[in-house]
Amino acid sequence: MMFELTLHPVILAVSAADQRLIRRAKVEALRRRAREAAALSAHHGGYLLGELEKDDAGVPRPSNGFYWSLSHKERMVAAVVSPRPVGIDLERLAPMNERMYDRIADASEWCLAPHKIERFFFRYWTAKEAVLKAVGKGLTGLDRCRVQAIPDDDHLSLLYEQTLWGVTHCWIGDDHLATVTSDRVLLQWHILD
Repeated sequence: MMFELTLHPVILAVSAADQRLIRRAKVEALRRRAREAAALSAHHGGYLLGELEKDDAGVPRPSNGFYWSLSHKERMVAAVVSPRPVGIDLERLAPMNERMYDRIADASEWCLAPHKIERFFFRYWTAKEAVLKAVGKGLTGLDRCRVQAIPDDDHLSLLYEQTLWGVTHCWIGDDHLATVTSDRVLLQWHILD
C-alpha cells in the first residue's frame, strides 16, 4: 500500500480533578483538553493551526487549511489533524442493550462479524462515527454509512454515499477504543497521560 501522508492521532488522559467536575464545567474542561490533543496532533504533523471553529451546524471548519476532529469521554480525549477531511471517535466499552446493535448496523453488516459481541459493536460504532465526522454529517447519516469489510482486527472498510472509507482502530487498555479515518495514510498514535 502506498502511503500519501502520516497522521498523528493523539489520545490524552483527563485529570482526576476534571473528571470530578459536573455538567457544563466538565464539558468545557473536556473540550479544552481535546483541543490540547489537536494542538499536539498538528505539532507532530508539522501543521500550523489557527482558531478551531465550527459552522452553524457544529461541523469543524478547516483551520489554516487543515481539517481537525475531536472526541472526548470522561477519562480521555482524542484528536487528529490532517490536510484532508478526517474523523476520529473515542468510546469507552460498556454493556449495550441488544436494540442498539440493530440500530448501529443491519443484518447484512452483522453477517460480516464472526460474532455479534460488544467489541464488534464498538468497532462498528466508532468507525461509523469517524466517517460521519469526516464527511461533516452527524448521526443523521448513520443509516447511509455501512460496513463493507473487516480486513483484520484493526481495520474496517465502510461505504458512505458511494465513497469507500478505511478506518483504523486503536485499543487503549481493555476499555477504550479510538478509531480514525485512514485511507492511504500511515498512523503514528500518541497516547499520553
